Amino acid sequence: AAEILPNLMKILPVFRAARDKSEGVCIAWSAWTRRFEDGISNAMDRWYGPRGLDSDNPENAVYVFTGAAGIEPLAEIAPTEQDRADGWFYHGKHLDMFWTFDEDGESYLDKKLKAHDIDTIFIVGLWTDECILSTAYAGSSRGYDVVIVGDAVATATANQEIALEVANSTVAKVLSTEEVVRYMENDIVVGAPGAVKG
Repeated sequence: AAEILPNLMKILPVFRAARDKSEGVCIAWSAWTRRFEDGISNAMDRWYGPRGLDSDNPENAVYVFTGAAGIEPLAEIAPTEQDRADGWFYHGKHLDMFWTFDEDGESYLDKKLKAHDIDTIFIVGLWTDECILSTAYAGSSRGYDVVIVGDAVATATANQEIALEVANSTVAKVLSTEEVVRYMENDIVVGAPGAVKG
């Protein structure tokens, strides 16, 4: 995340400032974690192996086994205690951050966003070809307009540009940090809840 952290640190304050001015702006943090025995994404377990392919070092990097430190946001972009208390930081169990469900079986993120009449989501973070793309498709399928901040997402594979190209040509508008910051500081207009977009 080191290469995108400066851009995340530029984006977060402008979203916080916009949130302070309008209930129509929210910020959500999520962390993806899972265990090999959780019964989710069994294809991943078959692909990566249940604990990893190296018998001398059996913990596969795809999983977080050892507690909360590995799933906490970086301090520079962490949610406040109030953000946490309000439920804006949550742990996902799937690449798609909408695929975490509350006790009623509803998407946790979808329910939170709809409660605030959010119709557009901006996505930043890791990994572009996994969680970012999955969440963009899921958001689009739920009726959200999706923006991916192209220089505020990253991956550990060679698929960065491919993932952004696919997203930009299918379910999202890919913008730069500079474009998003300029928009949030100068041009954002929060529409009336339920207004027709377009």
